[in-house]
Amino acid sequence: CYMKATHTIKYNGKWYNAGQEVPENKPGASFSYTKTDINRMSTADLQTLASENGIANADSFSGADLKSMLIEKFNL
Repeated sequence: CYMKATHTIKYNGKWYNAGQEVPENKPGASFSYTKTDINRMSTADLQTLASENGIANADSFSGADLKSMLIEKFNL
């Protein structure tokens, strides 16, 4: 299965640009974001990522706040 990347990401050591198909997670695999990936994301993408990772009311935070929250959450 494949999904489309919503922004430039690095997955399993390979870079994918927005719109490219990325292989779905295999059992035991997960997306890993770098601090740089998070710092380059748009506020909309940050809100989506934050919501998917259990940050409540993600749409009420600024992009800068979300970046620091996600970097802390992912221990980057």
